[in-house]
Amino acid sequence: MPPRPKTPVRHAGLTLIELLVVIALIGALIALLLPAVQSAREAGRRHRCASNLRQIGIALHSYHDTVGLLPPGRFPLYDRRYAGPNPPCSTTYIDKSIFVQVLPYVEQSALYDAINQSVAITARENTSVWSARVGLSCCPSDPAAANTFTLDTAHLLVDSVPDPMPAPHRLPLTSYSGNFGSLNTAALPSERSHCKVWPTQLEQNNGCFNDIANLGLSSVTDGLSQTIFLSEKVNPLLDQPRFGWWFTGNRGDTLFTAMYPPNLKSKAVGGPAYFYPTAASSLHGAGVNVLMADGSTRFVKETIQSWSIRMPGGRPVGAITDPRGWWANLPAPGVWQHLATRSGGEAVKVFDE
Repeated sequence: MPPRPKTPVRHAGLTLIELLVVIALIGALIALLLPAVQSAREAGRRHRCASNLRQIGIALHSYHDTVGLLPPGRFPLYDRRYAGPNPPCSTTYIDKSIFVQVLPYVEQSALYDAINQSVAITARENTSVWSARVGLSCCPSDPAAANTFTLDTAHLLVDSVPDPMPAPHRLPLTSYSGNFGSLNTAALPSERSHCKVWPTQLEQNNGCFNDIANLGLSSVTDGLSQTIFLSEKVNPLLDQPRFGWWFTGNRGDTLFTAMYPPNLKSKAVGGPAYFYPTAASSLHGAGVNVLMADGSTRFVKETIQSWSIRMPGGRPVGAITDPRGWWANLPAPGVWQHLATRSGGEAVKVFDE
């Protein structure tokens, strides 16, 4: 009997069309899931950023418990090599930041001890500490703060001390800044004011960290839960930053002002939009993390009520500068400005978040 012919065996599998359909379905699922995954990751980064602010807040309260006062927002320069014969009246340069003062309270005592406190923080004697990174100073959503950047000597000459270093230096940045107040009015002695500070200048230094060196928590009469201590502030020029150094007390480095609403940007003609260096800002989208004076953190939307501003420039509508160094004819402050003042007598009932 002849053998029976074998029946061809069909192996299970996918045709090309079926495979393309499966790939298309997988791609659609990934497209649907990816925004949710990215949103979850950003929520985690925002949470870690708020945790950094809380830890810095604990350090500031510990400093206050030890010293009896809050650290000033910025120190005037007394190093006579750069400050002239009658510091600080004879110079406009600024010295150390609030973050230098709280180093021992964030487990950075060794770094603090390495700083030569008798000279300017930007002096040659302190170059070894410039590149030090303090982990709490970096928001996970701020890519610039995760890196170090080369600062050329020309930038050092303009922004810090008139004695450029012999070589460029790698400097880390910080994502956080102290609340200078609702205005950017300086309250430092100057030669034009005969080495005195006008009362209006002191009055407009209404934040918690500014040019007044003897502020304590008792001066925050608006309420610790209603007054901002710190905010985020991203570094505006990510390719070659001029602002954001953690160790200097310049506005734009470690201080912000509520003169501008959160996340205010300016756009050069044909160029990218840059954050205002002295405005509170973040890359979380839609708002910023802030630390309140009671140690709690809140997320403030960038749509929070603020006084009207005029662009470009960002100055409050109608405001003028007095030749003696303060602002006049200011518009009615908004909720954002109220939160930045320590003793304005405002009762902010609703926190816009």
